[in-house]
Amino acid sequence: MKNKFRGTLIGAAVGDAMGMCVEEIPIDEVVLHYGGEIKEICEPHPASPASSLKAGENSSEFQIVKIVAESIAEKGKLDIKDILRRYIEWSEREELHNYVDPYFLVAIEALKEGREIERGGYSIEGALPAIPVGMYHYKNPALAVEGSKAVVMLTHRNEIVLDAASVIAVSISECIQSRFYLSEEYPYFIELLKTFVQKEETKEFLDKVKTLLDRDASYEEAIDELGNGSFALEALSLSLFIFLKTPEDSESAIIHAVNSYGNYGGDTDSIGLLTGAFAGAYNGEESIPALWKTRLKDYKEIIKLADKLYKVALH
Repeated sequence: MKNKFRGTLIGAAVGDAMGMCVEEIPIDEVVLHYGGEIKEICEPHPASPASSLKAGENSSEFQIVKIVAESIAEKGKLDIKDILRRYIEWSEREELHNYVDPYFLVAIEALKEGREIERGGYSIEGALPAIPVGMYHYKNPALAVEGSKAVVMLTHRNEIVLDAASVIAVSISECIQSRFYLSEEYPYFIELLKTFVQKEETKEFLDKVKTLLDRDASYEEAIDELGNGSFALEALSLSLFIFLKTPEDSESAIIHAVNSYGNYGGDTDSIGLLTGAFAGAYNGEESIPALWKTRLKDYKEIIKLADKLYKVALH
């Protein structure tokens, strides 16, 4: 089980570190710069929003996941006040969040000043804290959902983002428990996910994922049908499709996720992060290529964090 906790965070970190390199870069520019799709951790494309980062570093998306994981690991529980304190400290160190979702920082600024936050945007970034909460409550998906919503609502009150967080939390908890043989049982898994969401639009996106898997659609078809932008339901549903297409092959899933830029570019770091988290939770840390892991700047630190989170999780 500890191996799956490590896999979740390392998978997320690797997917983010690879995906940030080509974020918002269209396919022709990727081919021109890299010679083809990326299959390892490399330097970010000069036109990527992450161009200021170095190979093996992580973007603000993973930093948000890490902040929540560190709070749970150190406090031994879900402490909303502590997470808020950490968010505020992080928001004040500008070099750490050079291209974070603006709604995230606006919400933290409002909370810092004691003001009510707005509804927030639709970005997938707002839902990512559900990953460590899903790990902490992996035995109880319903609690994972409630805990995730409590954390996400610090910065986003948008129902779409709350639905996305619910799907992420349940997916992580179910993948860690391995209650589904996903190669064959993905329809039941998707039906379970639908029971935890509120909006019809979210259910429609989940139904699209199932339909695409049923007909063995290509990755390109999935990008065209689901989208690959930062809108929460696009990034989430495409990540689920990519993971569920080859659920037992973490390497293949992550490669396809980070190369999901399509003709016009996409939110490849969030899609890579989510797909890596799902695959790592399902298959464990050893399923992620050693070459990728060793190129992560904070690999040892992330392993220690995963182990701490495993110790305090509600087993």
